[in-house]
Amino acid sequence: MKKRSLVLLLLLIGLFLLSSCATGPAFKKIETIPENMGLVYIYRPGKAMGAAVSYQVKANGVPIIRLNPGGYYAYLAKPGEIEFSAKTESSSSITIDVKPGETYYLKGTIGIGFFVGRPHLVVVTPEVGENEIVKCKLLEEKK
Repeated sequence: MKKRSLVLLLLLIGLFLLSSCATGPAFKKIETIPENMGLVYIYRPGKAMGAAVSYQVKANGVPIIRLNPGGYYAYLAKPGEIEFSAKTESSSSITIDVKPGETYYLKGTIGIGFFVGRPHLVVVTPEVGENEIVKCKLLEEKK
């Protein structure tokens, strides 16, 4: 009986972890940025640490996407300063001065927290972003 309960518990944990991972199409680069817009790729590499934790990313306080491990989202932005933020038990924010026609890579990670992992947002170089994002899958917007 104990062995059966343990197997069931492990299956449930596995399903929970898989449900928080990105499952959309593989990364596809946007070749043409619309006129007078900038492109911000928001992504989170898939890692074992913090796999069960996802968090909402906001632009100037407006929700954009729930960032899951192994997922990315292409955010088209009007030029100007945009504060990107995320929050669980703590907050992280970073401001990007978006220029027309430019591409930016905003990497999300998760750190150790007291109850829940702590989000961390950082802008990375195009070389780093392009290398890491190819392993990510498209996140779908919740309607």
